[in-house]
Amino acid sequence: MNPSSILVEVEDLIVKYPVRGDRKKKYITPVDKVNLQIKKGEVLALVGESGSGKTTIGRALVRLLKPTEGNITVLGRKIHEIKGKELHEYRQVAQMIFQDPFGSLNPVKTTESHLKFPLKKHQGFKAKALDEKVSELLFQVGLTPVEEIRKKYPHELSGGQRQRLAIARALAVNPQFIVADEPTSMLDVSIRAGILQLMNDLKRDLGLSYLYITHDLASARYFGDRIMVLYGGKVMEIAESKELIKNPLNPYTRLLLAATPGSESQIDLTNMTNDPPDLSVGRKGCPFVHRCPLATEICKETMPDLVEGDHNHFVACHHLDKREQWN
Repeated sequence: MNPSSILVEVEDLIVKYPVRGDRKKKYITPVDKVNLQIKKGEVLALVGESGSGKTTIGRALVRLLKPTEGNITVLGRKIHEIKGKELHEYRQVAQMIFQDPFGSLNPVKTTESHLKFPLKKHQGFKAKALDEKVSELLFQVGLTPVEEIRKKYPHELSGGQRQRLAIARALAVNPQFIVADEPTSMLDVSIRAGILQLMNDLKRDLGLSYLYITHDLASARYFGDRIMVLYGGKVMEIAESKELIKNPLNPYTRLLLAATPGSESQIDLTNMTNDPPDLSVGRKGCPFVHRCPLATEICKETMPDLVEGDHNHFVACHHLDKREQWN
């Protein structure tokens, strides 16, 4: 990957959360030494089950939480330790679209109020120019008729309209990078495609980069340029979207594909355990070991390295030579 084209770079990211213990403080590690890169104008789709660490990574990238260890570099700037004025300035570079469009909006503020605040604070719009920019943003995200929509409150909008407003609010600061945290999962199936198409159009027209967080491999393939598969806070596989869907190498990726509606996979899911991975500090081995049909003793003791195969396809698995045994 050309270094000059890299917008976001994450190195050995670790995030720990305290949990209630009997006597001494205990921690879990939902994100454990994650490395990733996102190019300018690229969509990296982050895929995995609930609890895999996807949202935690997203929040760390927009500095809604401070990582325990590791480096996060955006546009050549170390952002994992910034605060105060520098953090305020970073909000103009990176924004986040949340999963719940109703919960992320202020119920007592009108549509136009949600947009006027960031436009005034971050871009200095005033008076007539401010009103014109609000109308422009609403039109850009498909919230029409503009003059009617701008006076409405969140509860007067549909779920799809609320998510479009959330996208418009993110665009109000003119960002270069957006973390989209399952932006369609709480919407009706009939309007999900419209939201993804809007985000795709914005990527093309504005040159935006995205970290697209989802549990849906179908939408990841549609919207993502590359897909990274995460489980138990560890990167299991990463490749270009078409390559990963066509040739999944990690047993966990194959399991995700088998569970996707319309999949032609012959893998029998009926006897698969749903037990969560071990997230404790100091854990050993591969986090998928308790569910993997190919697991051996080495899988219990050592986390496999993420190694590169053909077509810029990276995978972490001790038993790539045995994957065809799982049919």
